[in-house]
Amino acid sequence: MNRRVFLSTLALGPAGAQQVGDLLRSEPTDLEGRAHRAVMGRNGVVATADLHGSLAGLRMLMKGGNAVDAIVAAAAALNVVEPYMSGVAGFGGYMLIYMARDGKVVALDLMGSSPAAARIDRFTEQDCDEGYLSPIVPGSLGGWAAALDRYGTMSLGDVFEPAIDLTEQGFVVTRFDAMTFAATASKLAKFPTTARIFLPDGKPPREGQVLNQKELARTLRHIAVAGADTLYQGELAEKIVKFLGEHGGILTLNDMRKFQVRWREPIQIEFCGHRLYGMPPGSCGMTMFQALNIMNGFDLKNMDPFGADFAHRWLEAQKLALLDDNRHNTGKDVEIPVARLISNSYAAEQRAKIDPRRVAGFPVPRLGTDGTTSLAAADRWGNIVCFTQSLVSGQRAKGVMSPTLVFRGDRPRMAVGAAGGYTIPQTVGQVIAKALVYGMDIQQAIASPRLLINRAQGQVPVGNEAETYLDPSFPQKTRAALEALGHRLARPGNAGGVQGVAIDQESGALSGGADPRRDGHALAF
Repeated sequence: MNRRVFLSTLALGPAGAQQVGDLLRSEPTDLEGRAHRAVMGRNGVVATADLHGSLAGLRMLMKGGNAVDAIVAAAAALNVVEPYMSGVAGFGGYMLIYMARDGKVVALDLMGSSPAAARIDRFTEQDCDEGYLSPIVPGSLGGWAAALDRYGTMSLGDVFEPAIDLTEQGFVVTRFDAMTFAATASKLAKFPTTARIFLPDGKPPREGQVLNQKELARTLRHIAVAGADTLYQGELAEKIVKFLGEHGGILTLNDMRKFQVRWREPIQIEFCGHRLYGMPPGSCGMTMFQALNIMNGFDLKNMDPFGADFAHRWLEAQKLALLDDNRHNTGKDVEIPVARLISNSYAAEQRAKIDPRRVAGFPVPRLGTDGTTSLAAADRWGNIVCFTQSLVSGQRAKGVMSPTLVFRGDRPRMAVGAAGGYTIPQTVGQVIAKALVYGMDIQQAIASPRLLINRAQGQVPVGNEAETYLDPSFPQKTRAALEALGHRLARPGNAGGVQGVAIDQESGALSGGADPRRDGHALAF
């Protein structure tokens, strides 16, 4: 199925243009689900949610840069072409880095924190979602710079070149972009400085329109010269704090100066003969690992990944894991029994709770999330990086992001991450299972149909309001069997957006896959 035919199946006309945030619509009409094949190369590969992001990373690799150089260049370019998902002043995210020279996986936590003056009684729900009270200390730029400083070979100026080119020359708005801008136009219109950029001529940009961001170009050029510190204790910090303060914001220079990234030890499990590395809490890496541990005790190889037996057990395992996530993973610096929660013995306890004949349900409170993007890169030297970053409004924000590195023995095999709120640990886990258990290549594992549990408005997707949805191309007999077991099937909504790269352990060849449910493109050379 070529990309043009694939996109024609998405039904993204006026009736389908209903999503905000981590958007995404209907899926392909067959079980293969690939809009194109996995891209392959020998020297480098980058996978992001937008062609320009992947191209920016590939430019660094072709200049002799490594995977870290590529990932930062891609992240900066995504700031320009998907500003609804990522930004230089975004609240941050999580990055997993493996450098072959060190033979070790490291975890970088670049999550921002709320202003010191933030108090729950000062905020309405709307204040947390939009406006001058909503920003928290931005972690993205500080994290980009920290990764580049420790493991990169290029300067901020080098890796910002593609992003600066895009801001000055403009980029062509895609159908997905146009949908997103249209869905958020009423919110953007409330803020004149924002509307001036993203609502040119007073209306959202259309597909095919060229969007310029001259102000962002000046900002990126300034950062390239002054360094990342300008955002935290220099000229940019002063401008941001002054602007917010004039409109009732509470972010201060002291808040900005206190920001620090955190280098952390990744968590890890064994799954299907491979070692998986993930971020510790408050990511949802722990949650995804719990679900995979539960599934690892079933006879997966003899289950159809699109059949009811697999689907029912997968959904029930996700519920159990998400319930523990809601209990323990607050994003605050508290003790969490991670070792027990991702242990095989605990997985056996949880597995025993799954009734193969009916669903289980659990009441839980609400917890919100916001727009996210994920990207991955690998290079000719055996280095591999997975990075998920987000925009969120706001102690330290929780992130459901779950970037994951997969190893066979002591050698990397895959890097996979996703966007999509509480669908993230579900989609990343499914891609890993499809690749490791069922032998799918990285693109097929990403693009093939998914099943998810979700709940409205970013709430933890367990409880009486949780709904199950399957991509339209799932077999009808699977749908009927799940309904008979008590699953409440709903019309597909946000299916997330997954990006990943893989390394052939025999030849060293690199491959990449990107989610056709968004503007995902992987590039390799």
